Amino acid sequence: MLRKAWRGEERFWKVWWLLGVPIHLAWWFVYLDLWASGVTPETFLLLTVWFWPGMLGVFALCSALYLLWCMLAWRCSANVDRRVWTVIARVLIGVGLGSFLTECALIVTAPFA
Repeated sequence: MLRKAWRGEERFWKVWWLLGVPIHLAWWFVYLDLWASGVTPETFLLLTVWFWPGMLGVFALCSALYLLWCMLAWRCSANVDRRVWTVIARVLIGVGLGSFLTECALIVTAPFA
């Protein structure tokens, strides 16, 4: 499946549901756990990335995995029966990337502000 997705030949639903949803559910589980603990995710990320040795590498690995999924989903988004799903998927991917870049900017700039 990954090879076909890399080439943009995989059906979009497989990339979205079988790869993307598990990645997003894992992230949301972490976020909800943080909120339940009374810690905002941004604060947690800032503390762990800057003050917990090795966390920057974990963050980089997770970021690379997310960006890889975005690329695969974008490439395969045209493999649908109705073209409206291509547009919807690309808008959602763009919004997700915008959110991701905002989080990265907060992590990088906040300690120096």
